[in-house]
Amino acid sequence: MALPSWANQLKSVRIWPSPDNTRVVLDMSSAPNFNYFTLNGPDRLVIDLKGASNAANLARVENNSELVRKIRQSTPLEKGGLRLVLDLSSTIKPVVFPLAPAGPYGHRLVIDLPYEEKRSAAAAQPVPVSGKHRGVVIAIDPGHGGEDPGSIGPRRTYEKRVTMAVSQKLAALIDREPGMRAVLTRRGDYFVDLNKRSEIARKAKADLLVSVHADSFHNSTPRGASVWVLSTNRANREMGSWLEKQEKQGELLGGVGKVLAESDPNPYLAQTFLDLSMDKSRAEGYDVSRQILRSMGKVAKLHKKEPEHASLAVLKAPDIPSVLVETGFISNHAEEKLLANTSYQDQLARAIFEGIRNYYRAHPTKGAMLTGKGQASQPAAVSRSVVTKQPVSRPQQVQSQPVVTNKMPATTVRDGGAPVSSVSSGSGAGVIKPYSAATASPSAPVSSVGANDKSGMTRHVVTRGESLSRLAEKNGVSQARLVEINNLKSRDVQIGQVLYIPRSGQPAQATRAQSNNQPQMIRHVVARGESLSRLAEKHGVSQARLVEINKLKSRDIQVGQVLYIPQN
Repeated sequence: MALPSWANQLKSVRIWPSPDNTRVVLDMSSAPNFNYFTLNGPDRLVIDLKGASNAANLARVENNSELVRKIRQSTPLEKGGLRLVLDLSSTIKPVVFPLAPAGPYGHRLVIDLPYEEKRSAAAAQPVPVSGKHRGVVIAIDPGHGGEDPGSIGPRRTYEKRVTMAVSQKLAALIDREPGMRAVLTRRGDYFVDLNKRSEIARKAKADLLVSVHADSFHNSTPRGASVWVLSTNRANREMGSWLEKQEKQGELLGGVGKVLAESDPNPYLAQTFLDLSMDKSRAEGYDVSRQILRSMGKVAKLHKKEPEHASLAVLKAPDIPSVLVETGFISNHAEEKLLANTSYQDQLARAIFEGIRNYYRAHPTKGAMLTGKGQASQPAAVSRSVVTKQPVSRPQQVQSQPVVTNKMPATTVRDGGAPVSSVSSGSGAGVIKPYSAATASPSAPVSSVGANDKSGMTRHVVTRGESLSRLAEKNGVSQARLVEINNLKSRDVQIGQVLYIPRSGQPAQATRAQSNNQPQMIRHVVARGESLSRLAEKHGVSQARLVEINKLKSRDIQVGQVLYIPQN
């Protein structure tokens, strides 16, 4: 019997189980007109589709869900309608909504069936590794999944399948490496909300989040792999969002967050700590992405040889270094064929892995240090600063105090590069050099300051995570001045090294007389890839000074913006 021309049609049914819920998708020929309700004894969900008929074979629907026992057709409430019944294994509160056509899909009715809260939390919760030597934890995010196929190549290669294959191979390589562990944001063909992907990484206490994707374009010409990091604008928006949610500050700031929560609310203090956390995360993400690009360039054509910046939701975690790897253009005929090839997927996974491993060999984390042979060694004891609650009446200049310790980790803290402290491991990857007094003795005479006369100077011992650029910025002095005062041979500083820093507003006793003339200014037009921190570093001036001179409302600068920079 021919269907009326106005009738909607159920074309197919797809069921996507995941750790959090089961998603049932009804593919319709036009926008659905629907009602639904639940029944108990036994548990059922009833969907009424008005003006619709069934063209799907319900008996052959693939179903791996523990929640949906069966989907069947029943007698409709009114003539000309379609009633579907989902037999369920437990009581649920369904979420039902229509979706307009997108990508390869037409009109859909989506039914989300969440598991019980306790079961869902237990299934989705990654197990964080505790202990002093937990190693390096890498969260791997296979892009797309389930209802979201991602891009589809000319030969019908699905991006979600490529990303899953490469991610699983990458996870296997990481898990085989001593001192490293992988956590996948999804382990099957289901969709994970973009916001939840970074939450999974955070709960696993991940040191890095790597999201794997395949690129696409409206024509088949572009090709090549690329790596993306979070843009400055998106980072600042996310930081503002987190600052508005006080309950999230503790997650981001750890012990510092607890201190802030127990003291009087001070948004500027919270922003300062979060700003430092975000700077560190973005700097690490940038450095990791450069290492990955260097490794991928050996096995794949690169679309761009330097990391690119974008406002991408999966990269939004301000506290976790995050990178997005585009393995190639699935829209390109040749690269689509490569991306679907198991051997090429192995090569891509190996290249990404080697880039990550090279970075962490050169930058040991708190939990483990990777040696050049890939073995995990235990870090030496590190003395840490203790934050105590004190009543604060006004912002005060905090003076650095010496750190007394009998053990110092043989770790080099390098400085320079974008956006904060970029490092290239080069041939020295995996070699950790101890601080040597011969490199820069703190007792050596200080340029422009008498060897025995340190008046106007703060004696500071470099601790883990500090760099010359951060110390210069924090104390309102240029890096060039710190190099001069401390007779440094380079801008690399090392844990345990002693530096003398001019106190803010109190010049050293024997510093060179400043000229009465105003410093000469140059007019600079901001180019792509430049940041205020880079310009400050390049011209030997603090970021605070550039903000003051140019009357900037924030430290964000835009391509084409005009800045005036003092010349020393």
